[in-house]
Amino acid sequence: MANHRASFTALFLGIFAFMLAACSESEPPSTTHVFEGIPKRAVVIGPATAANLFALGAGDHVVAVSDYNTLKAAKSLPRVGGLFDPNIERITALNPDLVLIQGQAKSLEEYCAASGIEFRSFSTDTLADWRNEMEWLAHRFGAGKRLPAQLERMTQGLAALTARSDGTATPPRVLLVVSRRTDEASNLVVAGPASFLDELLVAAGGQNVFTDNDRDYFDLNEESLIRAAPEVILEFDANSSGREAVDIWRAAFPEMPAVRDGRVRTITEKDALMPGPSMLGTAQAIAAALRQ
Repeated sequence: MANHRASFTALFLGIFAFMLAACSESEPPSTTHVFEGIPKRAVVIGPATAANLFALGAGDHVVAVSDYNTLKAAKSLPRVGGLFDPNIERITALNPDLVLIQGQAKSLEEYCAASGIEFRSFSTDTLADWRNEMEWLAHRFGAGKRLPAQLERMTQGLAALTARSDGTATPPRVLLVVSRRTDEASNLVVAGPASFLDELLVAAGGQNVFTDNDRDYFDLNEESLIRAAPEVILEFDANSSGREAVDIWRAAFPEMPAVRDGRVRTITEKDALMPGPSMLGTAQAIAAALRQ
C-alpha cells in the first residue's frame, strides 16, 4: 500500500481504514459501559463522527480527535492516533468518559472495557447508516435541536439533485476510483453499489459501472476494468489538479470510452470520502463533473 497515491488511512482521513483489509460486511455497532448523563469528555477517532458532532452543536464535548481529522473547528484539539494506531497513553491522560470510533478496533474496545470507559463503534457507509449515527449522537449528547435541520438539509439537497437529473438521457456508466498507484492506472480500488458514494452518484444522475457487484469497495483488475468499459471515470484525490489523471489514463487505456471521449474527472474536495455532513457537497461536485 505504500506506493498507492491514496490509501484510505493516510490521504482520505482514515475514514475507510476498516474496509481496506477485506472489504467485508459491516459488523453491528459495539457499545460498552453506557453511563447516565451527557458525556463531557469524548475522544473521537473517526473524522466523520467528529464532523457529525460539530454539525449537531456538540463539539464542546470533544476533547480529542484522530490524526486524520481536518475539521477546522477541531484543529486545536489533541490528536490521539488513528484506528490502527491509537495512542492509549495520550487517551488515558485525557480522562475520557466516552470513546467513539469509526470501524472496528478491538484493542480500543478492550481498553475501554478494562478502564470503565463508555465505548461506541460505528460502521457508517450508507446514507441510512449516517442518519442512524446522527440520531444516536443527538440522543446521547442531548443535541436533538439541530438534528431535524441536518437531516432535512441532506434529504432535500439530494432530492433536488435527483429531480434535476430525472427525465434526462440514460445515466452515464461511471467508474468511481478511490485509490490507484501514483504514476499509473493500476492497483485500483473502486467504490461499488453498497457504498455511500454510489448513493451520491445515483442522486447526481449517474450509475455505477459495476451495478451487478454487491460490494462497497474492492480491488479492480485490468481485465474487469476493460470489460466494464466505463463512460465516465471519477477519481477522488484532494491533491490533484486533474490534468495528470487524464494523462495517466490516456497512456494506459486510450480506447476506453471514458478516456477516448475525454471524460476523466477528478473530485478534489478534501472531505469527499467522508460519510458525514459533507456528503451533500460531494454529490453536488459529482453532478457538476457529470455535466462537464
